[in-house]
Amino acid sequence: MTVQAGTSIAGRYKERLRISALEFVRRSFADRRTGAVTILALIILIGAGIPFLRWAVFNADFIGTAPTDCRRAGACWVFISQKAGQLGYGFYPLELRWQVDISMILSALGLLGAFRLARRYQIALAVAIYFLSTFLSFNAFGGRLPWMTPVAVEKWGGLSLTLLLFSIGVGISFCFGGLLAMGRRSKRPVIRAISSVYVEFMRGVPLIAILFVAVILLPLFLPSGAGADLFLRIMVGICLYTSSYMAEAIRAGLDAVPTGTREAAYALGMSHWNTQKLVVFPQALTISLPGLINTMVALVKDTSLVILVGVHDLLGSTQLAIGDVTWGNVLWEGYFFAGIIYFMICFGLNVIGHRIEINFNKRNR
Repeated sequence: MTVQAGTSIAGRYKERLRISALEFVRRSFADRRTGAVTILALIILIGAGIPFLRWAVFNADFIGTAPTDCRRAGACWVFISQKAGQLGYGFYPLELRWQVDISMILSALGLLGAFRLARRYQIALAVAIYFLSTFLSFNAFGGRLPWMTPVAVEKWGGLSLTLLLFSIGVGISFCFGGLLAMGRRSKRPVIRAISSVYVEFMRGVPLIAILFVAVILLPLFLPSGAGADLFLRIMVGICLYTSSYMAEAIRAGLDAVPTGTREAAYALGMSHWNTQKLVVFPQALTISLPGLINTMVALVKDTSLVILVGVHDLLGSTQLAIGDVTWGNVLWEGYFFAGIIYFMICFGLNVIGHRIEINFNKRNR
C-alpha cells in the first residue's frame, strides 16, 4: 500500500510538472512578439550563463588552504572558505565567537516569540519579550554578561554584525513607526504636527548624513566627560531613519481600513485601544505588509553604509578580506559571495512576508 501511494504521488507530481512546463511554453510563445522576446531572453541567458558557469564552477578551485592552491583559471573559492571566519565574525576573537552565536540565537528567539505573541494579540508581552531579548543579545554580543569576556566594538564585524543591526533595527523601528503612524492620524494638532514634521524630515535626509551626525557630531553636544557607545549611536541613527518609512507604511494601512469597521467595534462596546489592537491594527498591518517587507529589505541593504563610519559589517569585512595581497585579485569572488548573502536574506524576508500574507488572508476568509 505504501509503495503504491508513493508511486501515485510521484505520478501526480510528474503530471503537474509536465502540465506546468507545457503551460510555460504556451505562454512564452503565445504570439510572434512574445516568442521573439522569449528567444532573445534565452540567447542572452545562454550567452552570459555559459561563461559564468565556466568561471564559477567548471574552472573554479574549491579545495585548498593557501593562495597557491588557486590556478586562477576560474574562481578561487578557496579564498572564501579560508576567510569564512572573518566574513562571518569580523575580527572577533576565535575563542570567544561562541558569544556571538548565543547572541544570534537570543535575537532569533526574541523575534520569533514576539511575533507569535503578537498574533495572539498579547502586544504588551510581545514588546517586553522583544526588548528583553534585544538587551540580552546586544550584551552577549559585546561579552557584557556576567560569565562572558568583553570585546571592543572595533572587533565586531562580518555577517553577524549585519544580522545584529537588522534584528535590533527592525523591531525598534516597527514599534516607533507604529507610534508615529498613530500620531500622524491623531486628532490633536500638536501631536499630529510633531509626528508629520519628524517623518517628513527623516525621509528627506540621507541615511549616511544621519550616521555622520550620530557618530561625529553627537559627541560634540554631549556634556564634558560624557560619551556613548559607537554601536549605540549607529543603532539610534538607523532606527530614527527606518522608523519614518515604517510609519508611512503603517499609516497607509490604517487609512485603508474602512470606517465602518471601527464604528462596528464601537457599537459592540469596545474601547478605543481595544478597537485599535484587536480590529484596526491587524487589518492595517495585513494591508501594509508589502510596504513593511520592502522597508525591511531596504534596512538589510542600508546596514552596509556603516562601513563609512568605521564599522565593518559583511560588506566591510569582505573589503578587508579582499585587501589581503597574498591572495591576489579575488575581487569578483568576494563581492559575489557578499551579494549572494544579501540576496538570500532579502529573498528570505520576501518569502516570509508572502507566507504571512497568505495566512492572514486565509484567516480573514
